[in-house]
Amino acid sequence: MGKAYKNYYTHQDNSCNSDTLPRRLYKSAKEGYLARRYGYYKESVNIYKKSLGLLLYFHPGRRENMDFSVMYQQSQPNGLLLDIGCGSGHKLKFLQDLGWDTEGLDLDPVAVDNARAKGLKVRLGDLQSQDYPDNCFDVITMSHLIEHVYDPLGLLCECRRILKPGGRLVMITPNSESWGHKLFKNSWLALDPPRHLHIFSLASLQLLARKSGFEKYKISTTIREANGLFAASKIIQRTGKYFWGSRIPFTLRLWSRGMQFVEWALLKMKPGCGEEIAMVVEK
Repeated sequence: MGKAYKNYYTHQDNSCNSDTLPRRLYKSAKEGYLARRYGYYKESVNIYKKSLGLLLYFHPGRRENMDFSVMYQQSQPNGLLLDIGCGSGHKLKFLQDLGWDTEGLDLDPVAVDNARAKGLKVRLGDLQSQDYPDNCFDVITMSHLIEHVYDPLGLLCECRRILKPGGRLVMITPNSESWGHKLFKNSWLALDPPRHLHIFSLASLQLLARKSGFEKYKISTTIREANGLFAASKIIQRTGKYFWGSRIPFTLRLWSRGMQFVEWALLKMKPGCGEEIAMVVEK
């Protein structure tokens, strides 16, 4: 299995430092949205940024990206957060800058080196080998991680052990019952063999959470990054393969963005058809 991860995208560090006007406006809108909805940037956000943030409600895909960027968590200054599968640490650094006391964990030594170069506290290895104390973390996050592990039940049980009472575990994973899976079948990008060992439905993920001892939870499906998934799946359907980061033609990008909006509309009638599952469970 190690060969399947030799050139995995978590090796990459895609942080962008360009300071164009559109990026500055988007950054201001993001700060305004996160201040209004999740309580971040309270001291630095003015009415101008909050007004820009309202514009994101007209773009469901971007709004989903904003919610994901903070892993659906309200501001909790100095709250202790562990990101399992943190990759090169881009999200971890963002959450740290928002006031979280962060720690990361990843199996990829290249990604861990990239994260540590940012000044982040990141460990190499799996969760069970870290021997964290009981009742340690306020929040644990796992973005597109649980589908890769051999023993997801064991992983969730260990997460529950090290969470504080009232602590939360956030899981993001592909949805086996998504509209995209029905459309593309075995060309659906999120199948990703052989790396993805489990593809969950809402029912199976809820069952897994209950078996590991979690009783309180919120679960939904989302259209976050659905446009990229549709485009990549279409390329797989046409050619049989897709390379991460490869250039997508403009017409395909336009079509895939339209498909994302169609899925957003479908979610109003069938809430379980989104490409990703977002689940927050509480100890």
